[in-house]
Amino acid sequence: MIIRDGQHSTEVMNVLRREIPNPQSLESIRDKAARILDQSVNPIGQPPEHPSDGLLYGLIQSGKTSIITVAAAMAADNGFRCILILTSDIDLLYDQTLERVRRALRGLTVLGKKDWKDAQRFERQLRASAFVVVCSKNGSKLKGLLEAFKAARAGGLPTLIVDDEADQASLNTFTSKGSPQVSKINEVITEFRDFFPVNTYLQVTATPQALFLQRPDHRYRPSFTVLSEPGPGYVGGEAFFDPSETLLRSVDLDEVDLLRSTHQPSPTGTVPQGLRRALCAFLVAATTKLIRHPDQEGYAFLCHVSVNKRDHEHIVDLIDRFRENAVSVLQTPTLPKHRQFVDCLREAYADLGGTEQHMPPFDEIVEKIQFYLPGATIRLVNATSNEEVELDSVYNIFVGGNKLGRGVTIKNLLVSYYGRNPKKPNADTVLQHARMYGYRQKDLGLTRLFLPDKLAEHFRLIHQMESALRDLVERHPQGKFEGLYISSPLQATRRNVLDPNAIGYYVAGRMYNPAYPLRTPDITRHTTSIDGKLASFADSLQGYSISVDLVIDLLRECVPDPQRGIELWEPKTLITALEKLRGILAHSDAWLILQRGRRLRQPRRETQGIHDSGEDRHVGRAIPTLFMYRQDANGSEVEVWWPQIRFPDGNYVLAFSFSR
Repeated sequence: MIIRDGQHSTEVMNVLRREIPNPQSLESIRDKAARILDQSVNPIGQPPEHPSDGLLYGLIQSGKTSIITVAAAMAADNGFRCILILTSDIDLLYDQTLERVRRALRGLTVLGKKDWKDAQRFERQLRASAFVVVCSKNGSKLKGLLEAFKAARAGGLPTLIVDDEADQASLNTFTSKGSPQVSKINEVITEFRDFFPVNTYLQVTATPQALFLQRPDHRYRPSFTVLSEPGPGYVGGEAFFDPSETLLRSVDLDEVDLLRSTHQPSPTGTVPQGLRRALCAFLVAATTKLIRHPDQEGYAFLCHVSVNKRDHEHIVDLIDRFRENAVSVLQTPTLPKHRQFVDCLREAYADLGGTEQHMPPFDEIVEKIQFYLPGATIRLVNATSNEEVELDSVYNIFVGGNKLGRGVTIKNLLVSYYGRNPKKPNADTVLQHARMYGYRQKDLGLTRLFLPDKLAEHFRLIHQMESALRDLVERHPQGKFEGLYISSPLQATRRNVLDPNAIGYYVAGRMYNPAYPLRTPDITRHTTSIDGKLASFADSLQGYSISVDLVIDLLRECVPDPQRGIELWEPKTLITALEKLRGILAHSDAWLILQRGRRLRQPRRETQGIHDSGEDRHVGRAIPTLFMYRQDANGSEVEVWWPQIRFPDGNYVLAFSFSR
């Protein structure tokens, strides 16, 4: 449909202009919102034949909410009557979203989660030309809102449903069990989608792995994707996890256990060395910023090592005692601990000076720390606390778990100490912990991330995975790509939302082959084409060096027999996997092994292999290997090439979903 800018679109852009002064960034936000509306259902048309659903795929803390608000304004200007925004059930995040939406959409009625309890008043509010409802993803609240819509007989309203953090709570958590049982939130969201016949369902997340691993025909797998690109000043994984990074600081993995009181019969009261270094780095970095900008509201430190509330309380107590001791020793220069603490600050000063130019004099920094440290705020932010993530002092230290792990924005975050170490980390969950990402370019020289090397490697692999996935989506914006790159030892996402019978994996170093090639007469043209492409290659077990492009050309001509079953050997999926590997390996080389005159007659499993024992040992395992075996005619079965591919060694998995 033709997208027009109206009063609501103009107003929201005026609001954002005060927050985002860069004209190119504003134009990009408007462009992404317009793309969403362009692919949405026609709000003044008939119910669509196929569901209208899509994905806004952004980066962590990159400004997805701005695109949501502009898309909502455009929806109101272009005929949508109801904009329903589903967001986190954590009060902190819900309030943050509601406040942002109300601030941006000043010409629209914006209803919060208490505004539909009065049925008659709610029905009157629905008579507005267009309105917004922001509801938390809580089963009872969603059900209550749906019942209010039903009571108001509002199903005829053309509706844009925006599901923020759609991968978190919206999917059916009973999928892996294969039972008809459906989790409550997923059930009610589906009811909303059914209740409004003319609707577009827009999923929003920075971690869409769980969405893309739904079956291709699944209702919660997006049919189109809009990539959100960050504006100037954004800091992402490349700043921390590229080979040339300068902002990571290693801590001992064992010291993280010292911070977990649940692992110790008598927890120690000692602040581990790595955490002490991190706190000193924060004090120096924040004080440097304060000296330059005395009017700033303050700066933040994040400690995230556990989901256990007892651990959080233990860490708050440790850091509070660290603060008290530091205040005491700074006031008493004759104490031996005074020199130890000042030496820690001096070490941090020297380290930060390696990435930040024109540091203030060290003595001035120590003097300011001595003055401001007594007023430092140490806050516990978890499910049992009512603390807000606000800066109300110069030094703001936040300790918590999941409540600080998704969606929350921590302003002026300079130093993070991270230690979450699950046995089987999910890539999407770990990436959501990257609160150090965001528009932090002006603070980058004073930014540090302290974590164990093992966890840094997890983040590095996830950063590579994210870059590969975004590249894949950019080339296939309609959501029809067939692969998802993940790195061992990571899992892409939690398994309870995935159908185990519809997930396939290409694993590094493994072999794959079609169960049986199609051998009907109309396949002859493909055999002839392959004969021509391989005419210059003699049979050889030693292998030929060829390009991945040639491998892809050959695979396009190899047609598996659908009657024998096709799951892992799907040519389109394999080609996508090889294209992805080409980017991972940063080169386009492959091996080719040929044999003609074969007489194989029996189908194989897709991981069984079709070559004679030992043939795969003749070439190296660092690049893809394609084995091509030409089968002689057999009665009504024509001559055909039967392929097998071996993926190169490495620490990756290429995951995909398929319809059954």
